[in-house]
Amino acid sequence: MDKLASLYIHIPFCISKCKYCDFFSVVCKNRTITDEYIDALCNELVYRLKNNKIDSLKTIYIGGGTPSLLTFTQLKKIFSTINCSVRVESSAEITIEVNPDDVTLDKLNEYSSVGINRISCGIQSMNDTCLNYSSRRANVEINRKAMNILKDWKGKLSLDLICGLPYETEQSFIKGLEEIVKMNPEHISMYTLTVEENTPFGKACADGSLEIDDEFVDELWIKSKEFLEENGFIQYEVSNFAKKNCECKHNLVYWNHEGYLGCGCGATGTVYLSDGSAQRWSNIPNIDLYISFWLQKNTDFEKIPQNFEFINTEDSIFEFFMMGLRKLTGVNEASFKRTFNKEIPDNIIRVFYRWKEKNMCDITETSAERNFSLGKKGILYLNKFLEEIL
Repeated sequence: MDKLASLYIHIPFCISKCKYCDFFSVVCKNRTITDEYIDALCNELVYRLKNNKIDSLKTIYIGGGTPSLLTFTQLKKIFSTINCSVRVESSAEITIEVNPDDVTLDKLNEYSSVGINRISCGIQSMNDTCLNYSSRRANVEINRKAMNILKDWKGKLSLDLICGLPYETEQSFIKGLEEIVKMNPEHISMYTLTVEENTPFGKACADGSLEIDDEFVDELWIKSKEFLEENGFIQYEVSNFAKKNCECKHNLVYWNHEGYLGCGCGATGTVYLSDGSAQRWSNIPNIDLYISFWLQKNTDFEKIPQNFEFINTEDSIFEFFMMGLRKLTGVNEASFKRTFNKEIPDNIIRVFYRWKEKNMCDITETSAERNFSLGKKGILYLNKFLEEIL
């Protein structure tokens, strides 16, 4: 397996919670992330980087929550800790997620000064009714103001959208896409609305006060995908579109079945072993417990507040296809063999060829290997494919 060279940092604080969100975060008072959390995070960073014998980092992704709530002093401390612990490659992709409401020229200059070279901004919709109903902090005017500032950003820019929020129409969403495309971002993530059971949207659907038309959402996503492709964006993963050579390197780590460190309360990390099996940890989503443990003077690392899981080879093989086939390029025999030290099982090969007969799979053969991709049609039925290889 390739050496571990990617780091995810979780900043689990928000000013308010969006009704569709099920990521771990807590509401912080007065827009303030406590310095105690940053100190605890830095202690975990030092431990994880050293314990996993990290030589260098090729990607760093700061997500949340709302990382754009970090003060410049806090941000500098995080990067000082990283740079004192490991070498960050000169070509490393370093991303931070931002809320439109937090975007200022001063913040962009701060980000550049610590080495951040990619911003992911959550626009979600250009329809005020949708944004208000979803409890988004930013309205259309704030979104527009943020994008106008970000269009002069010297690094790479990614904008996030959710297709099919309540009260969205085909006209409003496509009109919003037209405006977003004019901002010329290098990358757009466009997700279909997923209603999770434990969110306000999930509870509203359960009690009948909210209805989501899944057929409309799917049709709108397909029309929006076609619009993005007509405007120079290449779909390279189920929900992600990019200009040429502007794919998100960090997310490709996940989709390519590579290991990564996860630091911060609620973060997950995965380390793959020589046979393709994996060790995975998830920090327990309890801020007070997290701070208390990582700030104690005599830390007993045998008692880290985390859930630890061993992923056996069989389950890891399933994850290899579940994640790899999300990419339009698919998976190939060489990467499978490099990961698991064996050939792709015959039963899975047979499923690929059955799907090829239905024009739902592309198989490219060379003298050395085969590459398998579900293509733009088959990828819409990825879950069905995964059911067949179980």
